[in-house]
Order: sequence, then C-alpha cells, then structure tokens
Amino acid sequence: MLPWARWDVNWYLRIITEGYNAENGTAQFHPLLFWLSMPISRLSGMPLFGLILISSLASLALLLVFERYARLDLPQSDARTATLLLACAPLGFILFVPYTEGLFLLCSVLCLLLARHGNWWFAGVAGAAAVLTRQQGLFLVVPIALEIWERIRQAGDRPTQIRRALRGLPALALVPVGMLIWLLYRGIVLDDVRPDTTNLQTWIYSLLISPSANKVVSLQAFILPWEALALAFERLVAAPSYVGIDLIFGLGFVPLVVLAWPRMRWSERAYTIIIVLVSFAYYTGPTHPYMGLPRHLLLAFPVFIGLAPLVRGTCASQ
Repeated sequence: MLPWARWDVNWYLRIITEGYNAENGTAQFHPLLFWLSMPISRLSGMPLFGLILISSLASLALLLVFERYARLDLPQSDARTATLLLACAPLGFILFVPYTEGLFLLCSVLCLLLARHGNWWFAGVAGAAAVLTRQQGLFLVVPIALEIWERIRQAGDRPTQIRRALRGLPALALVPVGMLIWLLYRGIVLDDVRPDTTNLQTWIYSLLISPSANKVVSLQAFILPWEALALAFERLVAAPSYVGIDLIFGLGFVPLVVLAWPRMRWSERAYTIIIVLVSFAYYTGPTHPYMGLPRHLLLAFPVFIGLAPLVRGTCASQ
C-alpha cells in the first residue's frame, strides 16, 4: 500500500493520526473521507488501509449509481459504455486510490440521480455530503436548480405539479449546509475562519478554503482560466516538465466536452462548464502551474454520458 502514500493521501494520514490543525494546512481538506475512514483506521491500526477501503468501496458504489443515472437518458448498452468510459478514462485509476474523487463523484452522481427522480430532500443531503468531501460540491446547486426549473416548465399550467417542483427549493439549501457545517467546525474548533474581504482571492482562501492552504501548495490562486493557461504554456516553453502531461490531458478533455454537449441535459451542461472553467482557473504556482488538472476535470462526469452513444455508434460502424 506504500505507493499510494503520497500527495493528498499523506495529508489525510496526518489528519487521522494527528487531527486537524489550523496552522499546518490540514484545514484545507474537507472531512467526509476522514470521518468515514477514521473508525476503520483506528480499529485496524492502519490509517492507510482505512483510506483505501473507503475510497475503493465508494468507487465501486459510484460505478453502480453512475450506470443507473446514465440509464435515465440512455439505453442499457450505452449506459454501460458511459460507465466504462468513466472507469477507463486516463485518470480513472484515481478512483481506486485513497483520494477523494471516488467519494465525491458517488455523492454528486447520487445527488443528481435523486433530483431527477424528484427526491429533493435526499438530493440535498447527497449534495451536502459532496460539499463535505470537496469544495466543488457547492456547484451542485446549479444543476439541481435547473432540474427544478425543468419540472416547473414541464408542469405548464398544472398547479399541483408546480407545487411539487417548488418543494425542491428548500432542499436546494441543504447543499451549502455542508459547507456551513465545515465552516462552523473550522471557525469554532480550529479558529481557522478569518474572513478577509480585501479582494476576491483573499476572501476565497480565508473563508472557503483555508488561510493555511499555502502550507499544502505554497503558491496557489484562482485566476481567469486563459491567464492560468497562458502561464502554464510559458512554463512549458521555459522548462518542459509535468505541466506538459497536465496540458495534454487537460486540453484533450475540452474537445470531449464539445462532442458530448449535444447529448447532455442543460443541468449537466451547466455543471460541466463550471467544473471545467474552475479547473482551468486553479493556478498552482510557476513550477507546477496546473497541478492536479486532469483529476479535477474528471469530476465533470456528465461528459462520459454524452460521449457514450457516440463511442458505441463509432464502434458499431467499424
């Protein structure tokens, strides 16, 4: 299991063994993976085993839930293809590494699946769980809101159907409750919430992430995607390194979004665009300007649903 003990895994191992600390960067990492793996880690005496077990179980559940979600719009064969595309993507192996991707995707897909069925409160709880796994869970508010609007639009002049759709609005508020829970813990227990409204950058890091985030990545910021991309290309020209791999996988994902676009719902399109833009906007310093970019783009899971019919049609014509 030692090959997996690197990058974010080491930070979660530190959280399990030492707890959260406002001064060492651990407060940047949301707690759900830690909460779920801690009992197993303590009982087994092997923190890494607990992380691997939870992330692996979450990813296995993800594949089952994802196929069920895909079948809402695709025939079974295409839904299976979409699931295989997700699992076999170039960065698909990350799902079975003790990172947060598998757990986050499980909560996110479950959130949209429940929303599509009109189970708004459970969708809100799943969305809150996604937020407690990663900050990107906050963006689930957008597709849920669009699904509510779609229900209202389809209801036409039927008041009963409209009222049923509007019941989703209070449940929508549950998604940011996940962030509120984490902010309260960081603020009350860790004294890590010190809002700085000097500019957007300081506000994001002082409130939504953590003031000590630079202990994890010394230089990081959210800037305009094209500015981050320009800085990444400057680094590639000056000193080719891992940034070349990040750019190949990152930019290679963009045409996949374009190809999948016609076969995605508007809620899925909105969520995908947000994830892609935020991923390309996350700048991690001059040495590794796009650290983790392919991992972050993997969270845009609707793309694989939109690609599945195209892939099956191409294979069938061969």
